[in-house]
Amino acid sequence: MRTMLPRFWLATFLLLAAVPLMSAVEPTPIPERFNASIGGFLGSSYQLELHDGVLTYTTFDGGHRNPKRTIVAPTVASWREFRRTLDDLQVWQWRAAYPTHGTADGTQWSLDVAYADHTIKTHGDNSYPDSAGQPNGRPEPTEAFRRYLEAVKKLTGGKAFE
Repeated sequence: MRTMLPRFWLATFLLLAAVPLMSAVEPTPIPERFNASIGGFLGSSYQLELHDGVLTYTTFDGGHRNPKRTIVAPTVASWREFRRTLDDLQVWQWRAAYPTHGTADGTQWSLDVAYADHTIKTHGDNSYPDSAGQPNGRPEPTEAFRRYLEAVKKLTGGKAFE
């Protein structure tokens, strides 16, 4: 009996020590909030909104007319890859606004995404963040922004987002 007691306590201790490790599950790759849009007045525009784990993908004709909505349900793996891309691009350091003064038309974009550990709410008007999050001040998207657009497109299963 005496030799059984220490083994019992050792096994109990090891089990209790393992409980926090078992409950430390990877956080969900699906964001708590996700809204993204891109487009302009004269051309097509695109909008994504997350509701109850699925995306509402909306396209608009020029002038934000004739909305067409589709439901997209990305896989957990797709969400995980999207999050990895956001981390790689360091979108968490992007500025709140990327304006271009003196331009009345062009491309406007926005991103509002929140995870438990990171949140960003940013938008631009004919200006885009570079790899360091600095504005390029030009109507041509940067390589970093093109990679973001590709990640969104991949998340939607290849739907246009440009």
